[in-house]
Amino acid sequence: MASAARTTGVVYERRRPEKTTLYEIVRDNVETLYGAIDDGAIAVRIPKHAKKELEAYLDCGLLCRGFARLRCERCEESRMVAFICKGRGFCPSCLGRRMCATATNLIEDVLPEVAFRQWVLTFPFPWRRRLAQDGALFGVLTRIFVESVERFYEERAEARAARSRAAR
Repeated sequence: MASAARTTGVVYERRRPEKTTLYEIVRDNVETLYGAIDDGAIAVRIPKHAKKELEAYLDCGLLCRGFARLRCERCEESRMVAFICKGRGFCPSCLGRRMCATATNLIEDVLPEVAFRQWVLTFPFPWRRRLAQDGALFGVLTRIFVESVERFYEERAEARAARSRAAR
């Protein structure tokens, strides 16, 4: 540990998700939640992907669930790095890592190369629960949105071409 700090000024400290309040709440209550849903005490349906995400979160970052041992060839120091869940919607660590990687890619590789415009698709609050559970409907609405944006750019390009021809 001292050699790594000496050469880089940075010391790796393993994340310990099992010591966080969120982890403890999920670990202690997820089976109770599933049982209450199965018994009909709670009138909620948890989609399979959400259950999978919760269960993967409980394994994320724990050495007992798998790890890689990394060794520095220069100083011979070694570390154990726990496997992660690579979650997309619940695990704060994996979600944060993904957000940082996406932002870095956009800032360093995408945005400097192309002109861009941000389009935001949003739905009224009463629709959101249904859309979260009905992937086919969400897909249809998303396709309509994309086609509308494409049509906007096609019409804009045609108008520019017409102006350009008229200017000649």
